[in-house]
Amino acid sequence: MSVRILALALGNFAVATGAYVIAGMLSDIASHTGVSVSLAGQLVTVYALTYAVAAPVVSTQFGRCDRRRLLAAALALCALGNLLTALAPGFGALLAARVLTAVGAAMFTPLAVVTAADLAPPHRRGSAVALVVTGSTLATVLGVPAGVALAGPVGRPGVYAAIALLGLAAMAALRVLPRTGALPRVPLRAQVGVLRGAAVPAVLAVSLLAAVSDFAVYTFVVPVLTDLGGPGPRELSALLVVYGLAGAFGNVVSGWATDRVGADATMLGALAVLAAGLFALPVTGGEAVPTAAALALWGLGGWGVLPAVQAKLIGAAPAAAGSAVALNAAVMWLGMGAGGVVGGGVIEAAGSGALAVVGGAIAVAALVPLAVAARATRRGAPAGAAVADAGTGSGIAFDAAGCAPSAAYGGPAAQVGAPAPGGLAGAAPAPAPVPRTAAPRVAADA
Repeated sequence: MSVRILALALGNFAVATGAYVIAGMLSDIASHTGVSVSLAGQLVTVYALTYAVAAPVVSTQFGRCDRRRLLAAALALCALGNLLTALAPGFGALLAARVLTAVGAAMFTPLAVVTAADLAPPHRRGSAVALVVTGSTLATVLGVPAGVALAGPVGRPGVYAAIALLGLAAMAALRVLPRTGALPRVPLRAQVGVLRGAAVPAVLAVSLLAAVSDFAVYTFVVPVLTDLGGPGPRELSALLVVYGLAGAFGNVVSGWATDRVGADATMLGALAVLAAGLFALPVTGGEAVPTAAALALWGLGGWGVLPAVQAKLIGAAPAAAGSAVALNAAVMWLGMGAGGVVGGGVIEAAGSGALAVVGGAIAVAALVPLAVAARATRRGAPAGAAVADAGTGSGIAFDAAGCAPSAAYGGPAAQVGAPAPGGLAGAAPAPAPVPRTAAPRVAADA
């Protein structure tokens, strides 16, 4: 794979590590800032909500800028935010630092995905996009456990200083990218036009509830696991690695299953596995093997929802796939933020022991909008027919929030003009690509 794509993947790894690692240090942050663990968890909420709002807005305001410069500026903003997170003297300063970092992340990841597609030749675009997105997955496998392990000897300042340096290194690596043309702007009004009908809103509701279920517990995963059996730093890091590896595997399996049994069945299976893992967690008694098994089910199901959701959205709104998936990115981060609020409320009201059960119940509740979406796509025409997606100049319609409809978060790519993944009921073939002149092409790697 091209060194240019690897540079983008490194940047996404740095961004995602900074976003996720804070969940493993909430107890330390709470003790050093004098707040409760549930209030400290709102750092995750603030980050997620900022990303959800900033992603579509940033894409419309800065889409005309040179991409290499914009990517570098985004990583610089993330590095500054992470450095301020390391140096923050109190909780208020921490909140401000996380907002700044989230804006940088909302600038970087969407544009990195689009640029990767433009850099790769047509037959390798799916793998190029998957590699960039894998940076996020690796953050849960490597970045978060490493951060938790380092938090003991060096604390939050040392961990976030290291992440800031990683971001600067990734920014330096962007020098291998060529200068690029600007992207066409996608008006916010066009992005919400896909909400006509029942199918797309129902799928977005599935995505929202799945994210709330997952992050209501993951935000407070260290207190939850500590209350179960008090694992040491090494054991805790190992358990988080299990979750991350299962999530990476679930991401791949979901893409494979969506192509073979359809998005509806895949979402049903992923939600069932997610709920099973969360329901099983409180009854493990803190024993290493049962806890690892529960975390594996949780990660497998939680990360397995996303590829099927993306494919379902493309099938439900083939003429406006980019806009539909853009809204899903915002909804997903909104769900992550809401998960932090729900998790904090549950801890305050009933303690951390009840948190996994509540998360599992939310995953079960997601089956209701899933049934609505399945019925809507069987009976109705695809939504969003009147909404046109802006292109990237790559021949693939990408959305404004960093998701590539042709590569459903690591699943097998569906080329533009081919039927939607999974043979979804009611899905029509995506329209043939229209020649685009608004965005100059980037020289593709051989």
